[in-house]
Amino acid sequence: MPAVLETISKELFAGVLLIVVSSYLLGSLNFGVILSNHFAKDDVRNHGSGNAGTTNMLRSYGKKLALVTILGDMVKVAVSILIAYAILKLLGIYDVLEQNFGNEYQVYVKSFSGFFCVLGHIFPCYFKFRGGKGVATSGGMVFIIDWRIGLILLAILILIVLVTRYVSLGSIIIALLYPVFIYLFYKSFVLTLIAVVFTLIVVIAHRGNLKKLINHTENKISFSKSKK
Repeated sequence: MPAVLETISKELFAGVLLIVVSSYLLGSLNFGVILSNHFAKDDVRNHGSGNAGTTNMLRSYGKKLALVTILGDMVKVAVSILIAYAILKLLGIYDVLEQNFGNEYQVYVKSFSGFFCVLGHIFPCYFKFRGGKGVATSGGMVFIIDWRIGLILLAILILIVLVTRYVSLGSIIIALLYPVFIYLFYKSFVLTLIAVVFTLIVVIAHRGNLKKLINHTENKISFSKSKK
């Protein structure tokens, strides 16, 4: 263990634990479930794909609630990362870690907090561990980590959805591309490995969609005007 970690081991352990808990609990605030319960007096998971994400909100309740859902699921990861920074600063170890690990340290903190926020979104403790698939929340994290990568992946997602009308296909492809761009931009094995973990989470969450895509039974998104 590096000397700096030995000197702040207790504070670091406390910080890691607090970040894990706060990020997971924030991630568990699944806006698809919250908004459908509040505005429709219903649960979006009872409809369509049974998923509590943006696409199912769009199909079930229309564009307005879908938009608020995606914004909420992206904002919560930003808040979780801000809280992670606040925790490290409160414990007096933020500057020490930054000085010893350089710019990559910022990405580590954002990825670590984002990881548990995404887990909370997929397995929300408030809603019987049935949530969304983590695409919007992961996307919010990517933009915070590096807006350039975020814009590239968003453009690819939009293009794929426009051409194929499969949101799930676009989500899976940008998840697979995320580690590639992390490596191209940062040339870091550790950061790339962390990105691969996110890829696995998103792909596993879409395993049902993968089967439907292979069997040509996956639902396509409609661009026609919503009735809701």
